[in-house]
Amino acid sequence: MEIFLPIAGVKINVLYIIGLGLIVGFLSGLLGIGGGIILNPALIKLGIPPIVTVGTSVAQMVGATVSGFISHLKLKNIDLKMGWIMVAAGIVGGAVGVFIAHVLENAGYFRTFVLSLYTFYLGFTGITMFLDVLKKKKDEKPSRVKQIVDALPFKMKFQFTEVSVLVPIGIGALAGFLAAVMGVGGGFVIIPALIYLAGFPVQKAIGMSLFQMIFVTSFLTYFHATVNHGVDIILALLLMVGSSFGAVFGAAFGQKVSKEKLKLVLASLVTGVAIMSFYQLFFEKPKPKMPLDQVLDNPIARFAFEHPHLYAITVIVISLIVGFVISALTHRLKLLIEIYMEKRKHA
Repeated sequence: MEIFLPIAGVKINVLYIIGLGLIVGFLSGLLGIGGGIILNPALIKLGIPPIVTVGTSVAQMVGATVSGFISHLKLKNIDLKMGWIMVAAGIVGGAVGVFIAHVLENAGYFRTFVLSLYTFYLGFTGITMFLDVLKKKKDEKPSRVKQIVDALPFKMKFQFTEVSVLVPIGIGALAGFLAAVMGVGGGFVIIPALIYLAGFPVQKAIGMSLFQMIFVTSFLTYFHATVNHGVDIILALLLMVGSSFGAVFGAAFGQKVSKEKLKLVLASLVTGVAIMSFYQLFFEKPKPKMPLDQVLDNPIARFAFEHPHLYAITVIVISLIVGFVISALTHRLKLLIEIYMEKRKHA
């Protein structure tokens, strides 16, 4: 059952995309990671152009963060004062990232750039996680980095902490930049940084990450669609459906597995994706792009190229609506799974 992805300009089996979304969503729910670090190298492997992979991954995150954003807002896990600083910094960092992506794409080097980032970042992360699993004793002394952060000027009182304003600016800008050039959520930067550098509790750090990313990913979707023509609405919706439902089952299954085993699985998975990215970088030739005149043969692509600003806004609105509907369905499914597991437990 093949489907033509209008902006990517490739035909692909729709079951592959939904299945990939389910697998990545399951792993995301199981391991508590952003699915982009696994999803995007896999999409490039399937022949999706890297610039479309990154732009579309950002677009599907707009809908994917809706449910969590609303929940954490209700739970008052979001410091609005710090949140808006991080959003502003994320938009600036994201704008720089989109501009760099645009320049590299036009020069023909974006694929090399993004696969290099995946290879080195995921390789470093995987090795670090293996070492963390193997380490028996944890160092309780304050790290050198934390001491430097505590000595920074421009201290500001926030709702949950008192820290230099340079900290949320730096965290937000880096998260926005990486989202723009790698198509990954900022959670893997924001959450640990807020916990270790700003002393945030885990749940509040997650809330702050979702707050920043829902606004930054909306902005990046608009920017990628208008500057790089790299947002495929069909691909984004398919990924959103698959990953959202997969995450529900992953989270339920993760409750039965020990944290140490999950860390080991995650380390192995991240290292495996790093190796795959390395192989693609050095041993696989990029697939030829479809000529623009052939891409423009379909109405969605014509709309995207002839009215990019309107197309970008349409993608954002559709992603938010679909994300809200899917979050309601997955919440219901999650409750049914919890009821079923509770019944089996007492059976």
